[in-house]
Order: sequence, then C-alpha cells, then structure tokens
Amino acid sequence: MSKSITNNLGSRLSSGRPSGEGRDTPIQFVKGVGPKLGLVFKSRGVETVKDLLFFFPRTYEDRSKLSKISSLTEGVKSSVAVTISSQKQIPIRKLGRSMLEVRCFDDTGELSLKWFYPPRGLEQRLLPGARILVTGKVKNFLNRPEIVHPEMTWGVAADDEQQNELTAASAHMGRIVPVYIEIEEVPTKTLRKVLWETLEKFSESLPEDLPNYLVEKHGFPTASFAIRGLHFPPDSEGFDLASLAEFRTPSHQRLIYEEFLKFEFLMLRRRIHGEKTYAVSFASSGARDRLSALIGMLPFELTEGQKQSLRDILVDLAASHPMNRLIQGDVGSGKTAIALLSAAYVTFQGGQVALMVPTEILAEQHFKNAKHLFQGKLNVALLTGKTSGPVRAELQGRLAAGEPILLIGTHALLEAPVVFSRLSYVLIDEQHRFGVEQRSVLKAKGERVDSKTGKVLSPHSLLLTATPIPRTLALTAFGDLTVSSIRELPPGRSPVTTQVVREKSDKIRAYQHIRKELSAGRQAFFIYPLINESEAEGFTQLKSAVIEAELLAKEVFPEFSIGLLHGQLPSAEKEEVMQKFKRAETQILVSTTVVEVGVDVPNATIMLIEHSERFGLSQLHQLRGRVGRGKHQSYCFLFTGKRTEGTGAQRLEVLETCHDGFQIAEADLEIRGPGEFLGTRQAGGLPFRLANL
Repeated sequence: MSKSITNNLGSRLSSGRPSGEGRDTPIQFVKGVGPKLGLVFKSRGVETVKDLLFFFPRTYEDRSKLSKISSLTEGVKSSVAVTISSQKQIPIRKLGRSMLEVRCFDDTGELSLKWFYPPRGLEQRLLPGARILVTGKVKNFLNRPEIVHPEMTWGVAADDEQQNELTAASAHMGRIVPVYIEIEEVPTKTLRKVLWETLEKFSESLPEDLPNYLVEKHGFPTASFAIRGLHFPPDSEGFDLASLAEFRTPSHQRLIYEEFLKFEFLMLRRRIHGEKTYAVSFASSGARDRLSALIGMLPFELTEGQKQSLRDILVDLAASHPMNRLIQGDVGSGKTAIALLSAAYVTFQGGQVALMVPTEILAEQHFKNAKHLFQGKLNVALLTGKTSGPVRAELQGRLAAGEPILLIGTHALLEAPVVFSRLSYVLIDEQHRFGVEQRSVLKAKGERVDSKTGKVLSPHSLLLTATPIPRTLALTAFGDLTVSSIRELPPGRSPVTTQVVREKSDKIRAYQHIRKELSAGRQAFFIYPLINESEAEGFTQLKSAVIEAELLAKEVFPEFSIGLLHGQLPSAEKEEVMQKFKRAETQILVSTTVVEVGVDVPNATIMLIEHSERFGLSQLHQLRGRVGRGKHQSYCFLFTGKRTEGTGAQRLEVLETCHDGFQIAEADLEIRGPGEFLGTRQAGGLPFRLANL
C-alpha cells in the first residue's frame, strides 16, 4: 500500500468515524422514526443516519410496471392498482379468530385480499371506494386470484393513468425497489420510506473517503451517488435485477473496493501497532503449580485440543507484548473451561480479568460453572444489567483497589462507571456477537502506564467462537490474530440425530415422536424465526414464536406445559422462563434464536426449527448444540417448505449427515460463500457489508 494512500486513509480512519455534517444525527431525529422506533433500530445496531444509509438491501424487486388483474399468474409476486368493492370477516374456528377478506377490482377483473391476522383498525381503512396499490404473491382460490397479507400503498388512482399512480409512490412503486433484512416491528415498507426520506436529506453529507485519483482511475461514482444507487437504483442507469443481485453495478463495485481498501489498511495498522505495544508478562512457576491443581479438580479430563490451546495461551501470556488469540471450537468442545483456567492463571499473579458475553443467560451460566468447577479457588464475580446498585458499588470498589478477580459480564462491562485498576486480560465469548468498537472499548479499560518503565501497557486478549471458520477464510479475515482450534468433543457426547422434514405426513410423524419423548419425561425446544406475525413483505408466510406457542398449547400439545422466550421479554421474565425450563416445570420452550448460545439443559432431547431454510448452517448447528448434552439420545427436526431447493436444500442436507462444526463451516463456505461468516448477517462481524472474500 503506497504512503499517499496510507496517509490519506489514516487521517480519515484514525477515529473510525470520518466527519460529515448530518451523518452522525441520531436515528430518532430522522423523519418518520421518532423515539419509539428509534429504540427498535438501535437494537439492531442502527443508531445514526450513517448506520441507516449503510443498512443495505438484501435483495430487490422490479415494480417498474403495474399488472392488470386479468394478467396475474399464480406464484408470481405482482403489483396492481385496485378499487375496493367490499369487505367481510370470516370466522376461523381452529384459530379462535376471524380472517379479514377484502374484494377489489380493476377494469379487467376481481381480486381478493386476505389477512389471517389483520392489524388493529385495518378494516376501518379498507372501505368500499378506497383506491390502493397492492403487492404480493398471487394465489388462486376457487378460480379467483388472491393475495394474502399484501403490501399496500394508499391514495392512488386505480385507472389507466399508471404514470400518475407510480409517481405518487416513488419509494415503493414504479421502479426497482429494495427489500431489507427483517427488523422486528419495522415493516419493509416503513424502512423503505424512512430510507427514502433520509437519502433526500442526508446523502449529500457523506464525505469521500477514497482519494480522488482512485475514484478517477477506476471511473467510480461519488460516495453519495453510490449509496443512493444501492438503495434506489436510478432508472437512467438501466440496471437489471441480476446485476443488482450479483453486486455488479458501478455503485456496488465502488463501495466494495472501498471496503477492501479500508480493511487492508486497518489490518496493516493493527499489526504494526501490536508489534509496538507492551503488556504485563505472566510466567510465574508458582502460578503454574496452582493452575495444575485447578486442572486436577475438574470433573473431566481435558482433550488434547484443550491441552494444546492452553499451552498456546500460556506461551503468549509469558510474552511482553499483548496476546491476540482466537480459539475456535465446536459446540460443546470445552472452550469455556480453557478460558476460565487461563483467567485463573492471570489472577494468581495479581492481574484482573474481564470475560464479556452477549447475553445475561450465558453470563450467569459461566459464573455458576466457574463457582462449581473450581470450588472457590477462583475469585469470580458477575456483572449484568440487572445487578443491583449496592452490588455494583461494592464491585467497583474491589476493582479500583486492584483486587485480582475474574469479572464475568455482559455489555454492562463497557459502561463508564466500571473502572479496572489492573485489567490485564480480556476474554470475549461468542466474539462475532460484538462489534469491533465494543471489543476496543473493553480493551481500552486495561490500558495504563507502567510506573516503573513509563511504557503503555495493553491487556492480553482471547476471543472465543463456536462458529468454526474455514482456515483459508480465517487467515485472510483474522490476519492480526493467532488462531487455536479445539476439534474434539468431550467423551460421552453422542451425535444428535438430524432430519430435514418437508412433507406434511413427515411433520405429523415428527410430532408423534416428540410427544413420545415428552411423555418419557424429556423436554423440547421449538425455534421460530420471528417473535410476532410480520407484515413485512417477503416474510408474511413465516411462523412466529408468540402465535405458535398459543397454537401448540391449545391444539398440538395441550397436555404439556409450554414456556415462551424471546428477546423482547424483560430480563426478569426471561430468567423466570429459563429457570422453569431448567427445572423441568415446562416441557416445551418456544423461542427465537435467543437460545442459540449459553443454554444448557441436559434433559432436553428435542430441537425443532421451523423455517430452517432461513438460517445459516453454522447457526443451525449452534441451535442443534442445545440438545445432546445429557445421557439420552437427542433429535433435531429441521422443518422446511416442500419447495426448498437449490443451495437451501443443499445446506440442510449437510446437517443430516455431518456433525463436525469445522466440516459444516467448510460446506457452508463452499455452498454460500463467506457471507455467513463475514457478511451483514453476522452481527458485530467484520466490517464487510458488501464485499465478499
């Protein structure tokens, strides 16, 4: 990399957030958002205007032309301008509620619109004579076309003046429109409208990070043009859906180039910085003896992979520059035990250690395991969002006094009042759940000046992940990390029998098998992709945890107790639900992927995942790892649609025959490319939103 590029990027990237008027505006001040919706966006990491502008579409739809009702084809997603003629409520006994049906027409025929779970007050807006644009997948029912849970645009004329109709809904119709990754409580139509307004007001405020000569050399569009082109491709460019889907437009190419250039620069700078940074050396023979005694207390024998990983860590901790190591190991391979042992080794030599995890459930589990495994020989404490004020104050006093301690916590560790005086070792579990900035904030809490040498000391760091990363990808993506792998599973862990379930008859048999397991005293997880019924386009067919928990309790398994767990529950309620499941007071836990990590219930032998085609292979493998932890044979049922084909079908079939997380990771890389590991779907992952290694 040339010196001019390095200097240019260095000045703009040194803060990680280049200046630009308006781009740091908090999301709640954007037109159409507000405080309530702002909190929803914030939960997905979208906090500012820039975050929103870089929340790119997952796909696109061509709505440049409207269809007539007479030309609608079953199974094809279409847009049509209609006038409402009538509406009625149709009782559905098994659901205990009514379906809303609206009849409408154009000059060529009639169309039915249906809502099985209509939003409150919708029927008051869909009155005879109202004119709307509707979009959705067409079905034929009793020789009449219908659209279930359509997306709607209001107040347009349903006549032959299509151009007027399209102009009235420029963000949603009359063009190639973007479709975004689901954000709960934010329909795609709302997100599209918010982005349209944001681009109108703020896109010109985005600064150019690329040097001018590179923009000119490669014929790239400006940053503002590229961002707008990704969200709402201009008609004048004539892009087709294939070019957009394959990231071959000039807008895509410019932003991909910029991502790679910034990434290489940051990797280079981080590596150089690491070579110039100092750390406390931990190499006491006395501490090694105490560590050996701890290992002897464990109720299990360490595997060879665990022993080698621990040796690697001890060598790194003895050095005078910071360890920066990643341990990757399959679900249940014993990464946590190694992390806790290495933390004890540092505390034995006077250092303070912080272990950050993504959820309260996981933090509490690690805390209990540390207390149980080491029987008071490891000084350990817990800090989460629900830790009381007096306990927090007492903990902060102990940290300020320099007490050697392992503090296990969630994002609460990042809060300003939490101050360490001798933080020498930082551990981050499920590291892909945290952003680069969050990891940096925690490490910065350990930076201090050595009173003897005057050198700035940084903490050693160890990252843990149960999402194994293919070696070739790890070498490229984690160029600044040393990687250790734990490939073996502890003795006694039996493979989980996995079955892809497509046909209705097979689903009935799966339920029969689950009932048999539950009757024998076992427990089951039922996983769904959504919390509530979604009206966002492209997701209307998905089942939700809230609705399905009700149906399971009333119709499918009325004889068993059912619990409901998802991310929107208050912390106290989450804890109560989990504790009841762990105590076997509930037999079925209906949940979203909030149970993906950190849930250990040995009596659970069933994992059922609805719409499994919508999850990545590694995530499915993680979920499957929640069962098979006890002495009984466990089963995983991957429910999917009959029409799942292509790469979706390939991925699910891999899980039926493979139980090695590393092989699964390689298969996922082969089938899907690196997006599963490095793309936008990995929260807190590498900074690639478009680029594909």
